Amino acid sequence: MSAPKPKIMIASLGTRGDVQPYAALARELTDLGAEVVLSTGEGFEDMIERAGARARPVPVNYQTLLQMPEVRQALFSFRGKIAAARHSLRLQKETARVLWETGLEEKPDLILFNLKAAVMTLVGRRLNVPALPTVLQPVTTPTGDFPVPLFALPDFGSYLNRKSYGAARKLIKVGLAPLMSAVKSHAPAEFAMAGDLIDGHTPEGGRTLGLQAFSRALVPEPEDWPADDWICGYWFTRPEPDYRPPADLSAFLEAGPAPIYIGFGSMPSEAPKDLKQTILVALKETGQRAVLATGWGGLESDDLYGALSGNVFLLDKAPHSWLFPKCRAVVHHGGAGTTHEGLRWGKPTLVCPFFADQPFWGERINRVGAGPAPIPRKRLTADSLAEALKDLEDKTFQDGARCAAEIMAGEPGVSGTAERLLALAGPIGKSSVS
Repeated sequence: MSAPKPKIMIASLGTRGDVQPYAALARELTDLGAEVVLSTGEGFEDMIERAGARARPVPVNYQTLLQMPEVRQALFSFRGKIAAARHSLRLQKETARVLWETGLEEKPDLILFNLKAAVMTLVGRRLNVPALPTVLQPVTTPTGDFPVPLFALPDFGSYLNRKSYGAARKLIKVGLAPLMSAVKSHAPAEFAMAGDLIDGHTPEGGRTLGLQAFSRALVPEPEDWPADDWICGYWFTRPEPDYRPPADLSAFLEAGPAPIYIGFGSMPSEAPKDLKQTILVALKETGQRAVLATGWGGLESDDLYGALSGNVFLLDKAPHSWLFPKCRAVVHHGGAGTTHEGLRWGKPTLVCPFFADQPFWGERINRVGAGPAPIPRKRLTADSLAEALKDLEDKTFQDGARCAAEIMAGEPGVSGTAERLLALAGPIGKSSVS
């Protein structure tokens, strides 16, 4: 009789950038013989099933949520944040309750979770199985090398940099408290156990293995980090060998030099028409070819676009792992996934950050010599963008991007992470993961 497969449950809440790397990890784990359940918001079932995992969606669609006026306004004003928080509180509580019940139903041997799904620590405590925290940016482990990357903070120096992580931890706990209240009455013993929920659980006690899923090319391991925080590299999706691009996209790519990719994903803008005009005016000034992702909409009817249509292709969607190797440089908002994907293929990068960790990734790209200094979205002008687009042609940035790609290629990445997790899980999760 063959040995039973180790069962691994992954819980990651958020938009596509918070789900896709976990789906990539799920694919590697299933290929190595694990049974994987991935619980996240609605709308990602196809992606999860293509990875060979089983989807257990929670009752929230983050893509739809982001399109709601009150949620979009939350990104631009304090009053908006308060209104959005009130609106989504019930939804968040229901999500936490469903995650708790799903974990108990599935009875996994090993749990992986992102910070928004820290309720899985309680599941780990109840089942007495490892629950490992994972992050796509260095936000939980203090270091003196840089301040916590969530708030676009300046470098305060070693002492205050470390202190910023304590403040961020308190804010994260305050933000999670309403979610945890939804299951508190069901898990009094688990809440009484020592330790912060964002730190996970291991049956043997002590610190758990923390999976830091980003690259040393951008964040060299700080000397003051504990040994049980592992920078494993980003969890990239495999390129899609069967992808067939639209004929007009293929024709555009073949018609001239490699273009620059420009796209800001699902990031909302207070003035999308102004952003559109800024980009097109900058491209007119530089004369560069560009593939322009239409995530913010409204580009098709623009007169200036009509004049530039020979040099600019409006893209609905295409896998970054297919498109980026065919581009000469990339310009984007600075999400962790897009940042790593661009450098994965050795492409010089310009980040125009909107909020959260995006300024951090933009600064890191510039620090390692893989692109110009980031231009915050609110300060982006046609002139500043045109100058930066020209700078992307600089050989220094091209060399820096290629160097980053070489480092990434040598990291454990998604396959090395999957192998280590299965080794740690041992015979159905009985090995130590501390």
